[in-house]
Amino acid sequence: MKQRLFVPVMIVMLGMGVGTARAEPLTLRQLYGRAIEHSEDLQISVESVRQSEQEERRAISTVFPQLTLSGDYTRYPEKTRDLGTSTTILQPREGYGAEARVEQSLYAGGKNSAGRRIAQQETVTAEKDVRLAREKLLLHVAEVFYTVLRAQKTAEIQARNVERLKEHRRLSELRYKVGEVTESILLRAEAELAGANAELVARERDVAVAKRELGLLAGLTGEVEIVEPPAPRVPEEPMTQLREAAQSNREEIQRSRVQERIAEERIAFARGNFLPSVKLEGSVSSRRQDPQATFFIEQNWFVGGKIEFPIFEGGLRVAEWRQAKSRYEQGRLETGKLSKQIDLDVTRAGLTLEAVTRALDSRRDQLRFAQKNYEMVSKQFTFGLATNLDALDANQALIEAERDVIAATYDRHLAILDLQRSAGVFLAEALKETPAGS
Repeated sequence: MKQRLFVPVMIVMLGMGVGTARAEPLTLRQLYGRAIEHSEDLQISVESVRQSEQEERRAISTVFPQLTLSGDYTRYPEKTRDLGTSTTILQPREGYGAEARVEQSLYAGGKNSAGRRIAQQETVTAEKDVRLAREKLLLHVAEVFYTVLRAQKTAEIQARNVERLKEHRRLSELRYKVGEVTESILLRAEAELAGANAELVARERDVAVAKRELGLLAGLTGEVEIVEPPAPRVPEEPMTQLREAAQSNREEIQRSRVQERIAEERIAFARGNFLPSVKLEGSVSSRRQDPQATFFIEQNWFVGGKIEFPIFEGGLRVAEWRQAKSRYEQGRLETGKLSKQIDLDVTRAGLTLEAVTRALDSRRDQLRFAQKNYEMVSKQFTFGLATNLDALDANQALIEAERDVIAATYDRHLAILDLQRSAGVFLAEALKETPAGS
């Protein structure tokens, strides 16, 4: 009987152990990999690449011969007609046949070649879009990741604040009982503690919301636990070199240059409308009739060429050519504008990182002074050498200093990532050792 009870009890205990097991903490790089696997936006961009590849194949198909096989069957209402003493069959009762036709474009004014080059460049553009979508996704993951860390640290700061206020209330209660302070001091301590507890609930809610957002990005359904990473690598190159590197590394500028080449090819395509097109045609056919008409030919074939030269179409070709030239000029100007924007982007990111780093140093000094001040005022309040207001002010200053350090720390991490992005090296850094991105 004991053995029969032992097995179900063990199963229940194991089930409880499995149910209460905490999720394994994930690193930022692991979350990068999971986000790449589960992002719908990224998958949409990948499908655009596949569509561009098929468009490229469609453009290539114009240089190959077009072979068509066809068959038909026809039934007629009349089959004979008398002409004197003889019967001449002018129309059969039924007829059927098959035909094989081949067409080969020999020259199309350069439009076929230009079309292929345009399709190839469109595929390159789609691939650039995928990399841009991946970079945008990973930056968003990093932002939410650091939002979770900031929320967790803020909740921890608030939890420590609650513990300090509990101690402050205990000391206020002791001093009230011995008559050193009035009841208003105790009531103020109770009110501060109640407000701190309410603030802690709000901060815990922020943690839960941020974790949920991170879980949705990474395709996670359970509890999300993360590992705080070291600070990202700060690019060591001087700003001048970073600005030069950004002009060649940034996907945006590369994409713009590809679009510029596409616009140039569209000029060549439009120019081809002014030139003649030459096509070779051939056909082999076989037909049967029942009954067979008098002058019916069963087998037939032909080979021929066709040349078409447009003369006038109301100014359509000129309008298309001028439109293509205007779009090329527009693309060239947009590339120049983007180049200037990237230069400014790198400069702004570098200065922001420098400012945030200096602010972090100041916040750390502020925190150090606030901690010493709180310790000193707290001891003085214990012995009646500091007022209740002094103690609460010192505690509030400590809370704000701790929050400012956390905010500045993660602002600096994000500023480093923004500098990497502006210099065009973020994606390469993020994909290092990333499971789905390697």
